[in-house]
Amino acid sequence: MEGRVDSVCQHLFPIMAKAHCRTIMFGIESGSQKILDRLKKEQTLEEVESAVTTAKKAGIEIVHGFFVVGSPGETVEDMRATFDFASRFRLDTFGFNRLCVYRGTPLWKEYVERGLVNDAADWYKYFKCSEIDPTCLPGPVINDERTAGLRRLFVYKLTHYLIQILTLLRRFLRYMPLRDVLYLIVKPFLGKKKGQTKAEVMSRAVEHGALKDAAAQLTMVDDHVLERVIEESKAERLRIQQEAERAAAATRA
Repeated sequence: MEGRVDSVCQHLFPIMAKAHCRTIMFGIESGSQKILDRLKKEQTLEEVESAVTTAKKAGIEIVHGFFVVGSPGETVEDMRATFDFASRFRLDTFGFNRLCVYRGTPLWKEYVERGLVNDAADWYKYFKCSEIDPTCLPGPVINDERTAGLRRLFVYKLTHYLIQILTLLRRFLRYMPLRDVLYLIVKPFLGKKKGQTKAEVMSRAVEHGALKDAAAQLTMVDDHVLERVIEESKAERLRIQQEAERAAAATRA
């Protein structure tokens, strides 16, 4: 399940756990309130911490945090604050990706107005913000700080949440070879010469192949066509649901 920390119904977490909801993924984005406000997330760091803590206390097995680095206006201190923030509470897994701008987002609109992207010529593209926005940190600085932040985060987790880490590793080993699990743990400590695992290469190939092509195809459809398709899909799902309910009622009769 994916959700926003400012709108999720925390009182439902115990019920969700009893219903075998095993994973919740929150879009946290940053450990700096300044950056959250810049990205218009409309959430606070206190709401993030409350949602994560409540989910773990309720028995949700895996709480994942999505973070972004390389945001407009983000400083090295902001990035370090993000990794320190992620260390403090019981996130089981996390991802720290470079912020990209996609067509149709508020940031894309801002970049069009600032002349950083061309809406007509770049409609099928996406960009790492740090590559086009001078208010972002340079790419090499972002990568270096991300690597250093992951090192600190891993060390903190291993020294403060060892049981949680061992439980998570046991789960990973059900689906991943031991060498890949170990590599993911030690990768931030190996320097820049170590590349991706075979699984990561395959994942990126799929992401930048079929999914990217599909996304590009969607952007070529007018908004009113997409809206019509969505409404037709909703109507079809409602029709199927009603037919299923009538069939169930007839069976009970």
